[in-house]
Parts: sequence; structure tokens; C-alpha cells
Amino acid sequence: MLKKLALSAFSILLTLLAAEAALRILGIGSAGRGSPWFAGGNHARYLFQADPAAGYTLRPGFHGREIAKEHEFDIPIAVDARGLREQPHPAPPRPVVLAIGDSMTFGEGVPAGRSYSAVIEREAGVRVENAGVPGYSSRQMMARLRRFLPALRPAVVVMTLSPLWDRQRCAAPFAYRAGYLVGQTYLDRLVLIGGNLYLRETRLPVLGPLTAWLEGHSNLMRLALPALAEKTKEALGRSRKEPASTAADYEPTVQNLAEARRLTEAQGGRFLAVLIDDRGAEFRRDRLAVQERLKTLGVPFVAVDDLLSRTDWNRLRYPRDTHWNAAGHDAVGRALTPKIKELAAGRP
Repeated sequence: MLKKLALSAFSILLTLLAAEAALRILGIGSAGRGSPWFAGGNHARYLFQADPAAGYTLRPGFHGREIAKEHEFDIPIAVDARGLREQPHPAPPRPVVLAIGDSMTFGEGVPAGRSYSAVIEREAGVRVENAGVPGYSSRQMMARLRRFLPALRPAVVVMTLSPLWDRQRCAAPFAYRAGYLVGQTYLDRLVLIGGNLYLRETRLPVLGPLTAWLEGHSNLMRLALPALAEKTKEALGRSRKEPASTAADYEPTVQNLAEARRLTEAQGGRFLAVLIDDRGAEFRRDRLAVQERLKTLGVPFVAVDDLLSRTDWNRLRYPRDTHWNAAGHDAVGRALTPKIKELAAGRP
């Protein structure tokens, strides 16, 4: 019996080692970008830094690359000395349009010169400064706005967001940890190993750190342990389903947009909220609810779905990453340009 057990153990060990070797040769499960506990997972370490007002912000002077997990894109990124994404500026310095938002405004997945803010600048002939920060909620966007309003004195402020994402981020904002952007639910379960963050798949004292260590050193464990943990949660009925949203859940987004308008107009500028494309029934429900409240408060807005109502959005997004691709940014930028030109010219 002992011989049989030893032979079985040896066979299992040999199989695991062979599988590990094969995965390393093929590059499957290798450490790098795209870890699920990062916000999108594409960001280079230290693209962000801690910020007392917003929790985190872009690191001034940063140069690096955004690399998608499935290698749908691999692009250079740079942040200027002010903490804005660097992009070409063919338009004169005044007037200024300030674009504030999350990764969609930042232009994750596309070179700076092809983000929708750069498209607007070329099409409208008006300087557009890109103040987007991946993962931001409208609360964090407000901190960004308060910083750049007096510094740039923009003629127009455009705040772009997804009502559903913003509802979730206002309730549980992303945070800065060890050079990375991480979700609130993972903050107390992350371990830094070899410059990457790995997750303790269980909260048990010894087993939890062991799972993180194994993920940090093994391609096979990097693939197997998260899948095993998810299956275990499902078997135990612990997988969480998000409760249905209520009007109170949307209110932080609405009030932040209303305050952004007030601050912009107090500086003599004009404000526009841009609600980005729906990705399903829940997205549409949240967007329509926010739109009704913005109408009630008199906050100017446009919905990208209304501007591009006959568009095949699947063609404008990366299939797996789902950020807008270059064609998506071009379509959104061109659709917004007439409105931005009107606002920048001072017409209602």
C-alpha cells in the first residue's frame, strides 16, 4: 500500500511538473498585466501614486506601456508634469476644453493621439486637455476638477462616465496599493511578490498566504487556484449577486455631476455630462434613471447611445478587454465635436 501511494504521489508530482513546464514554454499563465484584481489589469506599476483628495492619481512624468492581458493592445503611455496624459496639441492654447473621466477618457487601449479627446481637438480646432484617470468615480473626478479648474480655467468641462460603473465605484472606489490600482474587496487579501500582487484565495491563516505564494511562483497555480476558489464559492453558495439598484444608489452620481456644473459655471465655463454606451439592460436602466434626474436638475448632458444610435458597438470595442478601440474613440470624438464647438464658442 505504501509503495502504491508513493508511486501515485510521484506520478501526480511528475504530471504537475510537466504541466508547469509546458505552460512556461507556451507563456500561458505567466505573471504580468491583466491580473483580475487590478482595475482592468493593463496598467504598468507606478502609473499611479497616492493622492489625499482622490485616493490615487496619475504619477507626473510617468512613461511606460499599457499591455492588455490577451495582448489586444500594447501601447506607450506618458503623463506630463501636471499629471495629465500627454497627447499632441495641434490647436492653439486657448480656449481650453477639460475632459474628465475614467479609463475611457484616459484612452486605455489607444495611443494618446487617438483618444476621443485628441479627436475632438483635431476636428474642432480647440485645445483639449485629457484629465481622465482609469478607475475613477465621479467623486474622484470632482477632486480632479477642483484641482484643474483654477489652473486651466477651461471654457468647457466635459465629464464622461458610465452610470452603472459610477454607481458601483462611488460605493466602493478603487484604491492605491504598492504601485497598483486595486478593488476595495481585495485590499486586505493581496500579497506583493516579485513586483506583482497576488491574492490570498482564502482567509485561513496558513492556507491563504500559501495560495498567494503559489500563484506568485507557478503558472499552473496562477490558473488553477482562482478557478478552484470560484468553484468552491459556487458549491457553498457564497457567490455574491449584486442587489437591484435603487434611486438612492444613483444619487451620488447625479449630485456630483450637478456640483461639477455649478463649479464650472462659477468659473465662467460651460459644462457637459457625457453618458457612455450601454453594455446591457442594467447599463441602460441606470443610464435612463440618471438622465431623468439630470433633466430635473437642469444639468446638460448627452448620451453616446443617442449620438450613435445605429452603431455596431461590437466593432468599436476590444472584444475581450471591452475598452473602446481606436475606431470607437474616433466615432465618439466625431459625434461629440459639434456640441463641443458650440460650447467653446460660447453659444448655448
